[in-house]
Amino acid sequence: MRLPGLLCLAVLAASSFSEVQEEEITPEVSIAYEVLEVFPKSRRVLITCHAPQAPPPVTYSLCGTKNIKVAEKVVKTHEPTSFSLNITLKSSPDLLTYFCRAASTSGAHVDSARLQMYWELWSKPLSELRANFALWDRGSGPRVEVSCQVSSGSPPITYSLVGKDGQVHLRQRPRHGEPANFSFLPSQTSDWFQCQAENNISVQHSALTLVPPGELPEAAAIVLAGSLASIAAVTSGMLGWTLWTRS
Repeated sequence: MRLPGLLCLAVLAASSFSEVQEEEITPEVSIAYEVLEVFPKSRRVLITCHAPQAPPPVTYSLCGTKNIKVAEKVVKTHEPTSFSLNITLKSSPDLLTYFCRAASTSGAHVDSARLQMYWELWSKPLSELRANFALWDRGSGPRVEVSCQVSSGSPPITYSLVGKDGQVHLRQRPRHGEPANFSFLPSQTSDWFQCQAENNISVQHSALTLVPPGELPEAAAIVLAGSLASIAAVTSGMLGWTLWTRS
């Protein structure tokens, strides 16, 4: 009897657990990854497998193309396990497909969804760039603090703080999955700024945000803009600022 496929993020139930187990629980195993380091033609990646409903001990196998076993671990608790590996760019994307397999002591097993690492690591365009601008005074004078991050996209991702005239003022390449954080002194006049995110596939820009000049009382903060086209103005100990965001 085959189990119905269950998909949640990168989770897929397989069909090899016994009928008795199927009546009690629906076993499933998830697969997720984190990019640890980025090299010109390779990526060091941590792949995590987890079957929380499977009774321990559980044998986790990380499998590659054609069901070839890459690594294996036995876990005696309900905790997930992780595998660290260096993934090198191949001529064929099919050679960079991985999945997790969780097996019980009886030999029954369940597989996760296939993780297409070529797509994830080398050919995924950027999506949903979010930029947050805030004006702070922590006692040493006002500073503008900017946080930029995309929801997904292949690494490496370069973030830039760009002026209205297209000039790049600051640039960062944080670890994959982490935001870029910029900080600078406000000028004597109002200026328009935006975040730019770029990888080898695509480029995205946030909305232009107006950074006003002026002084702030001690420990005051003003949020100048939220994500993309949204505008937020929050003041602490001060009123009277007028903030604009231009698409």
